[in-house]
Amino acid sequence: MKLLEFARGSAFWIIDSLKGKKVKSALEILHNCEDGVWSEEQVSTYQEEQIQKLLSHAKATVPFYVDQDDTILENWPVVNKNILRSNSNSVLSNKYKKENLIEMSTSGSTGTPFTCWQDSNKKKHVNAETLYYNGQIGFSIGRRIIYLRSVVSEVQKSNFQQFAQNIYLLDCNDLSDNAIKEKLRFIVDYSKGCGAMVMGYASTLTAFQKYFDKYGYDDVEGANVYGVVSGSEMLYDATRLSMEKAFNCRCVSRYANEENGFLGQDSEENNIFLMNRADYFVEILKMNSDEVAEVGEVGRIVVTDLYNYAMPMIRYDTGDVGARVKVIHNGIERYAVGSFGGRIVDSVKDFKGDLVSPHSITNLMWKYKNIKQFQFVQKAKGKYHLIINAQKAEVNETELIHDYKRIFGQESDFSVSYCDDIPVLASGKRRYIVNESTD
Repeated sequence: MKLLEFARGSAFWIIDSLKGKKVKSALEILHNCEDGVWSEEQVSTYQEEQIQKLLSHAKATVPFYVDQDDTILENWPVVNKNILRSNSNSVLSNKYKKENLIEMSTSGSTGTPFTCWQDSNKKKHVNAETLYYNGQIGFSIGRRIIYLRSVVSEVQKSNFQQFAQNIYLLDCNDLSDNAIKEKLRFIVDYSKGCGAMVMGYASTLTAFQKYFDKYGYDDVEGANVYGVVSGSEMLYDATRLSMEKAFNCRCVSRYANEENGFLGQDSEENNIFLMNRADYFVEILKMNSDEVAEVGEVGRIVVTDLYNYAMPMIRYDTGDVGARVKVIHNGIERYAVGSFGGRIVDSVKDFKGDLVSPHSITNLMWKYKNIKQFQFVQKAKGKYHLIINAQKAEVNETELIHDYKRIFGQESDFSVSYCDDIPVLASGKRRYIVNESTD
């Protein structure tokens, strides 16, 4: 397996070299920005140069921004998924043909389907981000990765693709004790000898933690895991400690999304995220206005993607919340994002009472493009209610309930209601999965 890892890595870098060393160059910029090679002044100068290039490109080639004359980023409008979706025909650059772009889809933090488009150069930067952030816990090209996730057609990979990339997708829709036991056996078998990195949703890792609390750690004896990465939701300290004890390696929390890429990762302090300054400019804006939030004040996380020229995402409101905090990293004082609101979801159970991954719910919603937002509520054991922001005539309710019953059991009881908006919590987040059951 070591030979195969070496071959995969060599092939990757040979191909990158033949294509102009774009991944290598992007990786070097990440190293300069994040590892203390450049001073904070140099990082700021670099970001401002990239911002001006992006704004100039957007004004000249993107219909949505054609009337923007300002060169100051803070004077440009803040956008979100709904704005970009509503203007889908005018937010793409006319310098690119859609058939040559890479489609990226996400269910979003409220389960709202959203598609964006990336050009090939942007994709090279995402490749570099993968190498850099995974490299923080021991990954190099060719090493094995086991993904714990809800596997739907949108993220499925063929057996050949998994072999070629040394990636294994482990379906985690079912989080019952028996299912977790099988998944742990898989991790042990597929990490022996060559080693593997495990990546999963925080809620999935929390289900593993509860399993370990109940049965101990014997089921992972013999596993050779060199790192664990959590994403998508808040990683609780107890879950992190449990993963590190189970696999005897470092566990980190990552802030990333499908529409942009790797936005940041925690390091010295749990859930204090060092943001990726090579590829993004991050603002924290007040909850109820587009003013810059004070240091320590919780606000909206707004991202400008410096390298997606096909669909410039300028001042993009991610839907997440956090606060700017000062940290010392590599001996340098810099800003990071703490008080991270992230995506915190309730645990829900199927008709039999077994845990179900919340991501089986959000991933299911990918196919329902007309649904702007939704909230899934477990009312009691086997009884569920869906609140949907959409026109009733545009939703195939029978098909939707059928899809949910495949996850929660044919005996489960579903009801549906419609609304104009899902209300937000005081934190500014929409709670898209709620468990009101006392069972």
